[in-house]
Amino acid sequence: MLEGNANNELHTQIQYRLIEKLTESERRYRELVENLREIVFECDRQGCVTFVNKAWTETLGYAVSDVVGKRLDGFIDSTDVEVWQSLLEHQADCCVELRFCHQDGDIRWLELSIRCDRHVNFFGSLIDITERKQSETILKQTNEDLEVRVQQRTSELTKANQELAVMLQRLQQAQGQLIQQEKMSGLGQLVAGIAHEINNPVNFIHGNIPHIQQYVQDLLGLMHKYQQHYPHPVADIQVEAETIDLDFIQKDLPKTLSSMEMGSNRIREIVKSLRNFSRLDEADIKSVDIHDGLDNTLIILNHRLKAHADKVKIHVIKDYATLPTVECYAGLLNQVFMNILANAIDALEEQSQQTLPPIGIDNPSQITLRTSLINDQWIQIEIADNGPGIPPNLQKHIFEPFFTTKCVGNGTGMGLSISHQIVTERHGGTLECLSIPGKGTQFIIRIPFEKDSEET
Repeated sequence: MLEGNANNELHTQIQYRLIEKLTESERRYRELVENLREIVFECDRQGCVTFVNKAWTETLGYAVSDVVGKRLDGFIDSTDVEVWQSLLEHQADCCVELRFCHQDGDIRWLELSIRCDRHVNFFGSLIDITERKQSETILKQTNEDLEVRVQQRTSELTKANQELAVMLQRLQQAQGQLIQQEKMSGLGQLVAGIAHEINNPVNFIHGNIPHIQQYVQDLLGLMHKYQQHYPHPVADIQVEAETIDLDFIQKDLPKTLSSMEMGSNRIREIVKSLRNFSRLDEADIKSVDIHDGLDNTLIILNHRLKAHADKVKIHVIKDYATLPTVECYAGLLNQVFMNILANAIDALEEQSQQTLPPIGIDNPSQITLRTSLINDQWIQIEIADNGPGIPPNLQKHIFEPFFTTKCVGNGTGMGLSISHQIVTERHGGTLECLSIPGKGTQFIIRIPFEKDSEET
C-alpha cells in the first residue's frame, strides 16, 4: 500500500514537471512570436482572427485587441477580398501578395503565407512589401516610358536615316556633275558653320586663361610668403597639406595652366584652319617645323593615349628625320594630323575592347610617326598603327565625303575627305592609305617643302 502511494506521488510530480516545462516552452514560444518583425496570425475556418502578434500594430496601426475576433477580410482592401475568400474555400497552403488597409487610410502591400491545418485553423504570416511594390511600380513605369522613348527615337532615327540616304544619293549624283571648285565651296560652307559655332566659346576660355594664370601666381606667391613666415603650421594645416600634396600642386598647377593655354591655342588654330579651309583667300602659308605640328597634335590627344579603367595605353613611337622647314598651311596640315591620329586611336581602342585576353606586352597598342626626306623637294610623313586594319572593299571609299564605318553619332565621315583635299589640292601633295586586315593601317603624306609663289 505504501509502495503504491509512493508511485502515485512520483507520477504526480513527473506530471507537474512536464506541465511546468510545457508552460515555460509555450511562454518562450509566445515571447519569440511577439518579438518577430513580421506579422504572425491564426484564423479559424471562417477567417476570424484568433491570434495575432504585436507586429500587426507596428505594420497596420490597429491595436491587437481591435483585430482578434474579427474577420481578416475586414482589413483587406476590397480589391483583394475575393482572393482571400478563395483561399479560405480551397484551404490550401499558399503564398500571395494582398493589399491591406492601414489605420490611417493608406494601402500597404503584404506578402501572405498561410499553412492550413486540416483539423483546426489557418496559420500564417504577413510581411510588409510596400516599398518593394512601389519600387516595382516605378521601375515598370520607367521601363514603359523608356520603351516608348526608344521606339520614338528609333522611329526618328529610321526616318533620319532614310532622309540621309536620299541626301547621300543626291549628293553622289551631284558630285559627278560639279567641278572641283563647286565641291570645295559646298564643303567650305559646312566647315564655316562649324568654325563659327566653336569660335565664341573657345575665345572666351582662351581670354580668361591669362587672368587665371595671374591669379594662380598671386595665390602661390602668397602661399610662399605664408610658408616663409609660418614654417611650422598647426597640425591640422600640416595634415591637410600632406593629404592634398601641396608641394606637388604648387609645382604642377602652373604646368597645368600652360597645358590648358597650349590646348586653347591649338583649338583656335584648328578653328582658324577651318575658316581658312572655307575661305581660301584668307589662308596663310607659313614656314614651319612639321615635327612641331605632330607633337602639338599629340599633346591635344594625350588624354586618349593614356591607360584608363577600360582602355589600354597607346604607345607612340617617333622616328623623326632631320627635315628643313616646310612652307605650308600649318593649321590645315595640323588638321590632317589630328584626323588621322584620332582615327588611329579609335581603331586601337576598338581592337583593345574586342580582344580577349587584352593585347599583351608582346603586342602593345602603338602608333608610329616617321618622317623622311624623299629628295631635294619632297618630304614624307607616315602615320601607322597596329590596329585591326581596313577591309579591302572599304579602302577605296575612305576618302569619299560622308563615308564612315563608325556608329551613328561617332563620326561624320568628313575627316579623311577633308584631309585628302588639304594634302592634294592645297599643298600639291599625295595622301595614300595602306592597310592589311589584322595587321594595321598606314597613311603616307607626301608634300613639297617649298611652294611656288604662283600656287599661293
